[in-house]
Amino acid sequence: MKVRLTHLATALTLSMTAMAGGVSAADLALIISNGDYDNLSEERKISRKHGDLVEAFKEQGFEVIEGADLTRLEMLALAKRANSINEAVENFVILLSGNIVNDGQQTWVLPVDTAGDTLLEAAFGAPTLDTFLAMAAGNPGHASVFVGISDVDPDRNSGLKSGLADAAIPQGVLLVSGQAGDVEELLTDDLLGSNRPMSVLLANTPRIDAAGYVSPDNGLNSPAATPEASTSGNWVDFVAEQTLWAVADKSNSREDLDEYLRRFPNGIFAQAARARLAALAPVIVAPTPEEGEASLRLSRTERRKIQENLTLLGFDTRGVDGIFGPGSRAAIAAWQDTQRFDATGYLTDPQITRLREQADTERTIQEAADRRYWNAVGSSGRKADLQAYLDRYPAGIHADEARELLAVYEAEDLTQRDNAAWSAAVAGGTANSYRAYLAEFPEGIYATVAKQRIEVLDPDDTTDVNAAKAAEDRLNLNVATRLLIENRLKSAGFNPGSLDGRFDDRTRKAIEKYQKARGLNSTGYVDAATVRALLLG
Repeated sequence: MKVRLTHLATALTLSMTAMAGGVSAADLALIISNGDYDNLSEERKISRKHGDLVEAFKEQGFEVIEGADLTRLEMLALAKRANSINEAVENFVILLSGNIVNDGQQTWVLPVDTAGDTLLEAAFGAPTLDTFLAMAAGNPGHASVFVGISDVDPDRNSGLKSGLADAAIPQGVLLVSGQAGDVEELLTDDLLGSNRPMSVLLANTPRIDAAGYVSPDNGLNSPAATPEASTSGNWVDFVAEQTLWAVADKSNSREDLDEYLRRFPNGIFAQAARARLAALAPVIVAPTPEEGEASLRLSRTERRKIQENLTLLGFDTRGVDGIFGPGSRAAIAAWQDTQRFDATGYLTDPQITRLREQADTERTIQEAADRRYWNAVGSSGRKADLQAYLDRYPAGIHADEARELLAVYEAEDLTQRDNAAWSAAVAGGTANSYRAYLAEFPEGIYATVAKQRIEVLDPDDTTDVNAAKAAEDRLNLNVATRLLIENRLKSAGFNPGSLDGRFDDRTRKAIEKYQKARGLNSTGYVDAATVRALLLG
């Protein structure tokens, strides 16, 4: 419950006689209950409860001006009648129940004949809450306005919302609001006829908002029900508490708020005082997930390791490059979800530790399976078994060994094809048969001899300058073989540049230099003789 004290000076200057003793025969209640609307969603419970509220006020001696399901003109007629006599009464209570809407600044009490589904219709077809507060201001210290709000929300496109906007409450006026059923229950079950102070009753009603001037008097009870000994003690405590709160409210200092709570730990404003004290504590804003990960200052190598671990566990990062792009963020979020972390896509230090531990466990399991498969299959040295091992473990423990052995097989196959092609060329015995051999093996074992025989058989023949390139293309060297060639060139002292399985200009120069140093045809392109020299030594 919100309790806001305003204009303490007015409260403290009210006479004790005016505050004490309950209601008199001259008390007035204006009760308007609108539940049966022409064009808006209806809240007929409000209309049905109207009669009970009227009787409850009459039983406490109130003169009642009332009406249910009123049009704008009918509401105006009742308000005029109440306003004409309210200055002549002791206590003045206004109870408004129905569709109560606001635009954030102004609050309207909708009549039953107003559509109220736009701001303009509310503004030009309904009285404002300020109008009723101004009526109550004529009885400072003895005026209360109760507002019961319908459960029905206005249309989202209307620019309006259900409930009260902040209101400028006049001096000495109490404003109480809440859901219509809660306000009706508060009045009939608690305030009307109660011997307890209204301030205490309002303080113990969490679904009700109270603002403005809270009287230290007993509830809205009949004169006979008020204990004779209740006035002086309640008044003294009330003045002391509200004085202390006025000081604390204005200073908003820890010392004044603590002093109020020391004197009145269960007071009307205790909850507000504790909330103020909590607000004075420094607010520690937790870093965002992105900020938390950034504070770890992960290096490129550490990020690459995280990507390797995620990939090993089956979360595809779309590359292991040390850069956390969309693929890595999605993989992190997916892993976090399996671990019941918030799937933010950003890692914390404990999460990185858990990820590493899980990957280490999985790596141990996979390495054991890798070794078992190598021992059972790959270690045979047979070509099919080596290829089967690489198909299952392309980055396995024995992958390099398997590729080197397969490269030897490839070199041997190349030699066999070279010999077969040469045998076919010799069998043909023509310039064209030797040309066919050179077309397939331009740098083959017998390339020099083939060229010499062509010159003898066809002196006018010229060698195609693109033959060397075409011959390399026909070898269909895979990436593994190209990587092995680059490694062998580097080991032999001929720098091929990046070891990436791609033959760029630097690689071509290294091949050409190697061929010259070994007495091979120095074209910069790999032929069968160069493959044998590099792979077989």
